Amino acid sequence: MKKTELFCACWDFEKTDRFPLFEHGFWPETYTKWRAEGLPEDVAPPSFTGYKGKDLFEYFGIIKPGYITPYIFMVPPLEHEVLEDTADYYIARNGNGAVVKCSKTVQTLPQEIDYAITCEKDYHKYRDRLTIPALEQRIGANIWNDIEEYRNKDDYAAVCTHMHGFFAYPREILGVVNSLILFYDEPDFVRLLFKDRVELYKKVYAPILEKTKIDFAFIWEDMCFKNGPLVSPELFREFLTLAYKEIISFFKDFGVTRFVVDSDGDVLKLLPLWLESGVNAVLPFEVQSGMDVVKIGEDFPDLTIIGGINKYELFKTKADIDAELNRVLPAMAKRGGYIPTLDHWVPPEIPLENFEYYIEKIKNYRFD
Repeated sequence: MKKTELFCACWDFEKTDRFPLFEHGFWPETYTKWRAEGLPEDVAPPSFTGYKGKDLFEYFGIIKPGYITPYIFMVPPLEHEVLEDTADYYIARNGNGAVVKCSKTVQTLPQEIDYAITCEKDYHKYRDRLTIPALEQRIGANIWNDIEEYRNKDDYAAVCTHMHGFFAYPREILGVVNSLILFYDEPDFVRLLFKDRVELYKKVYAPILEKTKIDFAFIWEDMCFKNGPLVSPELFREFLTLAYKEIISFFKDFGVTRFVVDSDGDVLKLLPLWLESGVNAVLPFEVQSGMDVVKIGEDFPDLTIIGGINKYELFKTKADIDAELNRVLPAMAKRGGYIPTLDHWVPPEIPLENFEYYIEKIKNYRFD
């Protein structure tokens, strides 16, 4: 069985004798640190756009998430402008009109400062830019090149569409605080925003899905923090469920059967709603947020679980790594529907030697 076939089989709860090797991603600082620890010079930094030579994924034999990522924001974009530039950070107005502060020293989300869109009145000034299909600009030649490179590099990547979910999208154009307030202050605007987004996704993804088979659809949300979701289950059901159901139904019409949501933090209260909406997998299940995939697997037997291995245990000793894997793998191998990964991208605090050990342990793990 090929690596990608094993990945899909485990997702689908099919009987296998081992786990696939899969990781969500590597921080850029991790690659830099590992080069200093002896990573061979011919290993390239990880990339999510096509095949760029032997990278960390291929070096470790890990299936890469091969993202197909059309441009889904303003077309044409607003003019990018750097407002302040220092050795440690810069402040810029981006193509969506958002003013953000970006660190030059740490890989982290930008700090929100201001947004061009804060209400429905603002939205209508830019609505055309956010809703017109403009397929040449949104898809472009690079996407077709990426797909061809993924397919030509046999058993290299699980090919997936990548989209911002219905919380992640407004947070990008409105900011987190504005987005949350608008659920209460301008609910009709929120419904319009989601309706527009569903229609744009259909128009943009249709030509991609018509021409290539994808292994899964990836929905980025990041809508939870350590103590729970940023949006209550009640608000999710009222505003997001319909949008999820519509876009997932659209993808299913093209034969797509696997849908994963990516959200950090404590996702427990949203799991039933994602399942109800047609999502069948979630990642990365951060242990520091109380996400115990063994318990979650028992409570949600139909959910494909990706992640849940405590990255902090890989900072320590091989005995600690063994203990963490023994906590998770036996129970999840028996359950099925599980793809082991760290509970976030691979951070630079993990020594190369420890990561190599962790990968070998999963690679050689065999089910009873």
